[in-house]
Amino acid sequence: MGEGGIRNGLIVSGPIVKRPAGSINRGLMHVADIMPTLLEVAGASYPKTVNGQEPPPLLGKSWVKMLAGEEETPRAAQDYLAWEIFGNHAVRQGDWKLVWQYKPYGTEQWELFNLAADPGERHDLAAQQPEKVKALLALWDDYVRANNVILPNRVLWEGQAKQLPDRYPVVDGYPPLLYQKQFIPPPNMLADPKE
Repeated sequence: MGEGGIRNGLIVSGPIVKRPAGSINRGLMHVADIMPTLLEVAGASYPKTVNGQEPPPLLGKSWVKMLAGEEETPRAAQDYLAWEIFGNHAVRQGDWKLVWQYKPYGTEQWELFNLAADPGERHDLAAQQPEKVKALLALWDDYVRANNVILPNRVLWEGQAKQLPDRYPVVDGYPPLLYQKQFIPPPNMLADPKE
């Protein structure tokens, strides 16, 4: 859920790319954008039915104008991304990200981060920005309804916190996601640099 695990690089090349070679785009993009991009490049349309069934909505945004250098991001300011995995969930709009995660990875409370000022998601601003939390929660609710999201109940996760390694206490200047109980191989498994 954290930016360190979901912010990735992608190299795109081809005749539709008009941006300068080596340019870096920092716009908000998502893997779901690949399908609409490929459909537009191929001149194809998303099917209205598949085997007599209506397919789920196409979630992404085409990158064609961005790749052509006509815009910096496929998303307008009001657009948002939302996602969920293993019961954890998040919604992002612009530089703002609202995250809910089960313990021990999160607090089991909604946490708000400004990614421009805090890309490491270390400073929860939910208490200071209640209106932003409310606005992003409305977007999350919209995503849940539009995509028929069913989140698991807490029973699925009971006892997990005790089975996972303890986290180091969060202190200024030290990453909070490193584990205290880390595997340290026995000496006979380590190579001797002198040999």
